[in-house]
Amino acid sequence: MTVIFRIVLLQCVALGVTLLAQWWMPVSAPVLMGFASLAGGGLAALHFRRWWMALLNAVMPPVGLLALSGNIPSWFWLVAAILTWAIGAGAFRSRVPLYLSNRGALRQLEPLIPQGAHVIDLGAGTGTVLAWLARRRPDLRLTGVELAWLPWCAGWLRLRKRGVNWHRADAFAIDLAAYDVVYAYLSPAPMAALWNKARAEMASSAILISNSFEIDGVPPHARHPVGDWKQSELLVWHPNSQTRPVAGA
Repeated sequence: MTVIFRIVLLQCVALGVTLLAQWWMPVSAPVLMGFASLAGGGLAALHFRRWWMALLNAVMPPVGLLALSGNIPSWFWLVAAILTWAIGAGAFRSRVPLYLSNRGALRQLEPLIPQGAHVIDLGAGTGTVLAWLARRRPDLRLTGVELAWLPWCAGWLRLRKRGVNWHRADAFAIDLAAYDVVYAYLSPAPMAALWNKARAEMASSAILISNSFEIDGVPPHARHPVGDWKQSELLVWHPNSQTRPVAGA
């Protein structure tokens, strides 16, 4: 069950609890909205056990009511549309939203990369992975590719003095032949295409590492659990090696 689905389900449960409370003890609209926020936030706190998930669910009812109230100026929606495009250009083109690798994934990733390797992060977001590696692995050559304008700008500001090659481009337009390690935190949608690209372009000694998303029909050579609440894991393939992965590995 995806996180988005669980959030929607929690909101539906919170709505049911709110309607039941209103039927049992009718109250004014502001009080009812406050109860809906408490219900959504409380259920999220119990389920996710993360304060920011509780806050996100708590603010959903009043934000939804505000959006439907009709008192928001028209320019707000234009700005929101522009920001959505600037942040999520990758999602529109290749069905890859903005995912940020957490600290646990970074700790797992660091020892998987061979000494002196040339590493590329496909769909690098705001440069989180590359900034971490630049600080802790000065032996590496680092390249990042991000399509969406706003994350790319944030990454440029973050990485401009760290010696990282930072490009604004479609990840699938990059030739992978020159890289020893390809890291990707994309989505399920492009993984088959990424596998075909890796098989066609990557060297026999190169490795492909995916954060959480698998390739249908291609078991990884290794799995490295991150240990976070999302049950993330780093999946490692050697696309062109002679060693075949073991099913169920």
